[in-house]
Amino acid sequence: MTWLHTWSSITAGWILFAIFFTGTLAFFRAEITHWMQPELHVSTPSENSAEVGYQYLLNKAPDAKEWSISLPTERSETVSVSWRYGNERGREQLFAQRSQLDASTGEDLAPRDTAGGNFLYRFHFELYAMPRWLGETLVGIVSMMMLIGIVSGVIMHRKIFADFFMFRPKKKLLSWIDGHVLASVLALPFHLMITFSGLLLLGGTLLPWNGNGGGHGGPPEGGAPQERGGRPAEVVNAEPIAPHINHSALLAPIMAKASAHWGVPVDRITIKNPGKENTTFTVSGANRVELSAGRGGNSGLVFNASGERISEDPASTAPNTTQAVYNYMDMLHQARFADSVTRWLLFFAGILGTLMVGTGSILWVEKRAKKQLGLKGFELVRGTNIGAIAGLMVATGAYFWSNRLIPADMAMRSDWEVRVFFIAWLACVIAGLLRRDRMGWLWQTAAAAALFSLLPVLDVVTSPVGVPDALRMVFDVACVLIGILCWYAVVKLKNGGKPKRRSAAANRKPDADNMKPVRPRGRTKTEQPA
Repeated sequence: MTWLHTWSSITAGWILFAIFFTGTLAFFRAEITHWMQPELHVSTPSENSAEVGYQYLLNKAPDAKEWSISLPTERSETVSVSWRYGNERGREQLFAQRSQLDASTGEDLAPRDTAGGNFLYRFHFELYAMPRWLGETLVGIVSMMMLIGIVSGVIMHRKIFADFFMFRPKKKLLSWIDGHVLASVLALPFHLMITFSGLLLLGGTLLPWNGNGGGHGGPPEGGAPQERGGRPAEVVNAEPIAPHINHSALLAPIMAKASAHWGVPVDRITIKNPGKENTTFTVSGANRVELSAGRGGNSGLVFNASGERISEDPASTAPNTTQAVYNYMDMLHQARFADSVTRWLLFFAGILGTLMVGTGSILWVEKRAKKQLGLKGFELVRGTNIGAIAGLMVATGAYFWSNRLIPADMAMRSDWEVRVFFIAWLACVIAGLLRRDRMGWLWQTAAAAALFSLLPVLDVVTSPVGVPDALRMVFDVACVLIGILCWYAVVKLKNGGKPKRRSAAANRKPDADNMKPVRPRGRTKTEQPA
């Protein structure tokens, strides 16, 4: 199993490190996007946030057939509104016009164009600058190698749990082995879950003959449009425009009834035929009733234009066990069920997974350094290792910095954020190939440490609101933690390069007068028997 573990790990090591690192950051995708749109930082949630969204829609799209109001949550401090006019067909039903509002004043905040956390999220499962099917196929292949590496690693380390309690610092190769085992075992259930569920989610691409045709959601071609959860979407026919009835006074009592029914706050209100006598309000709560139901697992209450509850819109259910298992894995992998504490635990587990992959790649190089040092192939791997690991962290830090330094009104600014990411990464790979020793690691790790640890300072200086809110604090704290890890690595790299001091006794030259003769072992010629 040792050879299988070694070669499957190094072959996919660099891509896996990128997948794990960006995927770990994607646990806070919403918080990252909020941080990268400082125009949203002025929003303050209030008790009348629903009415604020209603009044905006009343002025902006009074003739729309459907309104949607998403209220502030622990992961969003703005009111997000969207509307449809009912004449969309096919896949157009999946899209709507949207705005983000100040939750207190109703002002359209018009946030800057940014790739945000969605770039990191999508990069971790489809890579970039290639057809989606190809990126997902590559990610699926290396994920399978990851699963092979985890299982073979457990089998190879028969004393894996005993080794978990052993760490030998300042032992070079042994220290890397112990660090790799520690990061692997500490979050082993997470590593197995996240790898297996990731493979399952890519099943439509890896197994295109499974009936899904490699698809990833959305209504089938030529089929009827669907709402979230797989329910058929209502197709509204055009009808004469009637005088608009203002139902904003109903929002507060409707939300109070729904909150009392579930015991949790309301997070979304969908209004069909707004301003008409046949208006209906569908209210959904922040709870997820069934993880096996997938993304449509939230139930809803339906109210009429008089504010009376007329029905309950139940959460969708999985049609069979296979779909239920798939939905469970989807919810687990993307942490759609997670509260703040659970999300942080998953983040730390993801950091351990990133360390596991990174130390594995470094260990591969260290084990071969004495025998293969100077060989072209080995030196190529050695230099690329620096750029792929430390360079990715530098590129991610540069990506965040570019968001605040690129002018907000610049054309195609989100594309330039991504370009900065890849330009910085390419520069680090080239630098790693030019400087393949300890100093190459030191310089790039120090650059990553500086970029991440100074991001909170950049945030305070460039945000319209100096004091960070709760969402910005999540991002800033995560960056500081990554910065601390990088600074710790810098200190270790710096101290590891110093020659060890010899003791005074070791430095003393031997005294010939005090040296005792060494008697040879065995019998001498004079002692041989006659």
